[in-house]
Amino acid sequence: MKTKIISMLLFVMLAASVAAAAEETQETKEKYFSGSGEAGLLMTTGNSETDSVNAKATLKYEKDHLLGEINLAALYSSEEIEENGEKEDSVSAEKYNYAAKFGYKFTAADYVFITGDYEDDRFSGYDYRTTYSAGYGRKLINTDTTKLNIELGPGYRYDKLEGGETEDEAILRGYGLFDYKFSDTVSFQQELTMISGSDNTNTQSVTALKAQIIGALSMKAAFTVDHDSHAPADKDKTDTETALTLVYDF
Repeated sequence: MKTKIISMLLFVMLAASVAAAAEETQETKEKYFSGSGEAGLLMTTGNSETDSVNAKATLKYEKDHLLGEINLAALYSSEEIEENGEKEDSVSAEKYNYAAKFGYKFTAADYVFITGDYEDDRFSGYDYRTTYSAGYGRKLINTDTTKLNIELGPGYRYDKLEGGETEDEAILRGYGLFDYKFSDTVSFQQELTMISGSDNTNTQSVTALKAQIIGALSMKAAFTVDHDSHAPADKDKTDTETALTLVYDF
């Protein structure tokens, strides 16, 4: 269990290393890469022993007409339970997500893109879920204090259930991102993604508040709601996550 937690934090350490290199490069040339690495870790011992980790890493690239973004995320939680007089670890949450987006800007505000997303949630009833889409994006507001981006386009969803059955359908993907800075040190972010098909509509909302601690290091509180209009048998349609993490921006 401890090995899993350490492994999931490795890419956050890698993001920090990339950040250091990017800062050195910035001294001599314009900065084209940006991103962040974040991690939250909770361990308790005594009457109740639990281990939880939430880790994410983001890398963005934007130069001239090209843009790109890669996102990695991991969630893991376990607790010690007693069964038949013996204590053993029981995993209560385990999820991994990998996403990539590449685009071409034809104005400062308008761009076209292709994106792909892979999710492995061990408690969702799915073996894995994938989505692919392309479309049009626009930066409706892009100032130092306020940013509002939207994306819309068609795509394709392919999911594999734990029993081996598969689901696939054409989809329409909509995405919105609102970012507002209250000050130089405090910011609010609302992110909404909707993937709609004839069989299922998935909606994910992420609400976050971030406060700078010192330099590039911040504390972030985030609340995530993930809802499916149609879920596998014996599974809830709505999942929620509350996370408190340390974030390193570069």
